[in-house]
Amino acid sequence: MAHSGAEKNDFSRSTSLLWCLFIAPIFLCSISNNKFFYALKENSVDISGLLSTSKSSGVDEMRRTLITLDASVIAIGEQSHGTSEFFRLRSQLIEMLSADSQVSKIGLEAPMAEVEDLNLYLLESQGNVDKILKSLRLYSYECEEFKDFINKVKEINQSRKKKITFFGFDMQSPFRSLEKINELSSEKDKIPSDTIKKLLYYYSMLNDQVYSHNFSEEDFDSLKHISKPILSSLELASRDNKVFRYVKNYHQFLHLNDPTITNHDGSIQSEIRDSLMALNIENEVVSGGKVVVLAHNGHVQKTKNVFSKSMGFFLRTRLGGKYQTIGLTTYRGTYTAFNQNDGKITDTNPIATPQPDAFEYYAGKIGFEVFFVNNAKILKETRREERPSKYKMMVYGYTQDQFTRGDIFEDFDYLIHIQKTTGNRSFYLN
Repeated sequence: MAHSGAEKNDFSRSTSLLWCLFIAPIFLCSISNNKFFYALKENSVDISGLLSTSKSSGVDEMRRTLITLDASVIAIGEQSHGTSEFFRLRSQLIEMLSADSQVSKIGLEAPMAEVEDLNLYLLESQGNVDKILKSLRLYSYECEEFKDFINKVKEINQSRKKKITFFGFDMQSPFRSLEKINELSSEKDKIPSDTIKKLLYYYSMLNDQVYSHNFSEEDFDSLKHISKPILSSLELASRDNKVFRYVKNYHQFLHLNDPTITNHDGSIQSEIRDSLMALNIENEVVSGGKVVVLAHNGHVQKTKNVFSKSMGFFLRTRLGGKYQTIGLTTYRGTYTAFNQNDGKITDTNPIATPQPDAFEYYAGKIGFEVFFVNNAKILKETRREERPSKYKMMVYGYTQDQFTRGDIFEDFDYLIHIQKTTGNRSFYLN
């Protein structure tokens, strides 16, 4: 039976009144009586002042916790690569951690050789930062927020005797490593320039395969055959040889993309990549020093991720408690990513609404715009079956399927949750 507009409005008002008077109090009561929610609320430290002008007493408490960590590697994650507030928050965290003189390196989820060019800009203002970021071939770093982050580190360095430098621990691009090998090779290295030029030409022709990790066996066999003089130099060169690190990085690229090893299986490629990234980070650790690492939550978590053993899993296995990880999460808003439906990068991709089986459902009801939590306290006060079994993980492109199974409190040592976030200002939005 049809209803008039007035009857519909009366019904709507009655329903809203019913919710406010009866259902909402019962709902809120059930949340407040939840043992996990109580533990989360009691142990959440308000740090909203980090991203706003508001005052929050918890910032100093978090600072004391982080700068006194007994760790060789401190990893700071992000729930998506395309969130403006995660970049801003990381800048604040680096500024805090830089108060510890032992912190001297920041690792980036980016190709090793390309990041060395970024250091020339950081330390000597050499080069064009936009061109350097473009050479990373990672649209997630090609944004205004990452430029701001670099300039923040430059500012921090002005008051430091020992300057902070970047290093890249990824191996997804062959281009700059090959160029560096060509620039630095001496006669004794016996790497023909023509070989490198030929490889650079072929990789540029196979650009899509490079970034999809999807070489045919025929193409890869040809590339590996042409690469033989380079791979031979890796066996002969000493670690002190200036070209060694670039040859090694190129060797890792080949290993990651070898179809006879991976069989084009994403899980196998994921584990190879994460194991190599962990190894590259370990090689940057020096006695008495601290390394800060920036990567996606799925890489830095200290347990297996949804795809394979993670970078953090390998580091935690080798370093034990000397590896500490901080996960960054969000409740609502938008993020920047490639949207297949639109056929381009957009900053309006919606963040999914969490259900009661997800961590963010409860985090969104704590009442702080930004909060910090030491996960050891939650683990101590709750049993696993009392904690949520899911949390968000937004991968490289936009997807509506944004949740992964896992116990976020076992996967990370600390969490920083932001109630509302927005997409970063990618250079590709216009």
